[in-house]
Amino acid sequence: MLWFRNLQIYRLSPDHKLSSEHIATELAKRPFVPCGSMDMESCGWVPPARHAPEDFALARQDAVLVCLKTEEKVLPAAVVKDVLDDRVQHIEAEENRKVGRKEQRELKDRIVDELLPRAFTRCRSHRALIDLANGLIIVDAASAAKAEYLLSTLRETLGSLPSKLIDTETSPAMAMTDWLTTEAPDAFTIGQDAELKVPGDEGSIARFKRQVMDSDEVRQHLDVGKIATRLALAFGERLTFTLTEALEIKSLAMLDVLKDEVKDMDAETQDALFESQMALLIGELRGFIPALIEALGGETAK
Repeated sequence: MLWFRNLQIYRLSPDHKLSSEHIATELAKRPFVPCGSMDMESCGWVPPARHAPEDFALARQDAVLVCLKTEEKVLPAAVVKDVLDDRVQHIEAEENRKVGRKEQRELKDRIVDELLPRAFTRCRSHRALIDLANGLIIVDAASAAKAEYLLSTLRETLGSLPSKLIDTETSPAMAMTDWLTTEAPDAFTIGQDAELKVPGDEGSIARFKRQVMDSDEVRQHLDVGKIATRLALAFGERLTFTLTEALEIKSLAMLDVLKDEVKDMDAETQDALFESQMALLIGELRGFIPALIEALGGETAK
């Protein structure tokens, strides 16, 4: 199923001058290549759809789906330490001398070089939707660091990528706190999970699971100055998600109405099903993201 579960949202500069053709051409110049025997990691672009193995950028409805694949060698520090300890003990016993720190560092480097060709590898793929029609880049990543890594690689590949994180007039924390004390904006309803925190690095935190948010218990935490840093929400009758204070979307999921639409998709092949799912994804994000930005007071002018 083609679906984005965690969203990191960026705004493209109005003068970005990107096109689907340019993106596809440049990504094809930097395809994924597996790690060599002495490489710790490798990354590159892969076709996001199996049925289109030549398309490094799948363009539909003025939006472009891309996929970055990374591979890294798994070389546990404990394994390196065990080998190093054995080497040090052997040298000290054979040569009757103490192995100093500098020599140990040199030994460690040689051990890493010896073990790298035999190390296991771990692969990951991260997708992004570049919505050219609406000037957005939506990265399916659970953390900002992973999204920034994809954007950084995309920027290097394309030569430039004028973009920035979405910034709204009302901060998500202030908006979510207000919604808990009043009500959610139109098209949104409050769920039963939340995280409330006293502002500051050392502030106490209260987490709620399967809790009605208009309860006295929640209100007491708000009354003593806690603000909402995470809040479960629903968008209409189609989507559920968790909004964070950093304007990250977590655990984006379909409600029954949307699930039924997926089940009813008339697709004779897996290729056709993928195309239908991509159209659904683009359509849902184009409805959901602008509505969320509006609920947060719109984007800042700067």
